[in-house]
Amino acid sequence: MKDLNPFPVADYVSLDCFCNRENESERIISAIENGRNITLLSIRRLGKTGLIKHIFYKLNKNTKYRLLYIDILPTNNLNDFIKALSDAIIKDEQKKSGNYLKKIAKLISGIKANLTFDEFTGIPKLEFDYKNTNDAINSLSQIFSYLASQKEKYIIAIDEFQQIISYPEKNIEALLRTNIQHQHKDNFIFSGSNKHLLTSIFSDYGRPFYQSADFLELNRLEISEYAQFIKNHLNKRKQNIDIDLIKNIIQYLDCHTFYVQYFFNRLYELREKNINADTIEYLKQNILKEKEYIYYSYRNLITSSQFQLLEAIAKEKSVKETSSHEFIGKYKLKQASSVSRSLKALLDKELIYCENSEYKVYDVFFSKWLEKL
Repeated sequence: MKDLNPFPVADYVSLDCFCNRENESERIISAIENGRNITLLSIRRLGKTGLIKHIFYKLNKNTKYRLLYIDILPTNNLNDFIKALSDAIIKDEQKKSGNYLKKIAKLISGIKANLTFDEFTGIPKLEFDYKNTNDAINSLSQIFSYLASQKEKYIIAIDEFQQIISYPEKNIEALLRTNIQHQHKDNFIFSGSNKHLLTSIFSDYGRPFYQSADFLELNRLEISEYAQFIKNHLNKRKQNIDIDLIKNIIQYLDCHTFYVQYFFNRLYELREKNINADTIEYLKQNILKEKEYIYYSYRNLITSSQFQLLEAIAKEKSVKETSSHEFIGKYKLKQASSVSRSLKALLDKELIYCENSEYKVYDVFFSKWLEKL
């Protein structure tokens, strides 16, 4: 059997393939055990979802918990939210309950939905056809009532929770808050990658979710600890590498979890027994070459001014004052007002982000490619 690559990039695999986050895990589990909801914030691809699934892996040993995870980034309205939540419930019931069809029948008895089965997998799913918003609101209430009626404690993780702000239905925050606050035995993990939007939901006085959850900001892993974790896994494969070289790679990739994982996933794949600087340089160039076609296509998706600013930020690695005369002059950008408009557009498109008052390119590999232009 082929050995498992210990640097997963798509999903949580196991305790052994998960690096640290002990303090964060303990804090979230403690909040759950003491009946508090928690809001988990970080930039994209830093490991929020992996941390949630790591916590679920630990909590899964406790039979008093039922664990639901939903990612609502693809959702556009309340109907989509209801479908995502109901699908998660059905999936959980199918795993945990011997009489899951009876439980599903109870779930749909109070909502306007049809139970169908996937013709290929046989997995049950619900189909909704709401004629008006009130039907959706009533169904949402019935779903939460179903969860409240179960004897186990539900832990419900809602990823990219800030997406609800874009829903067209009026008072969506108040609607969800009203239902969630009545789940006395259950707890919620709200996570998201838009710090500004997510923080405003839970910290702005007068908004329905004001102070309804603890805050936990996920930061980058500590480089030395991450490097040792990586070295240990490579050594198990009898792949030799100097730990300082690992640290250099982590720093090169801004200690951004996904990109570090991806790089070492590829390095593990090479099966090189003695990894040196030449091996690393070869892989760096190979990855950028593979992605070059995609990166060139970005030129057609944004204006020339936006691309010029994006390139300038990448070459600086991070920028505090994008409208300063020095920065504008160095990269021959247009006037400050034009730079400001381009900056907003790049933020809206999530090609860049702001961290500690500094702007950076989101995709680390793209940033490295831009540096070379």
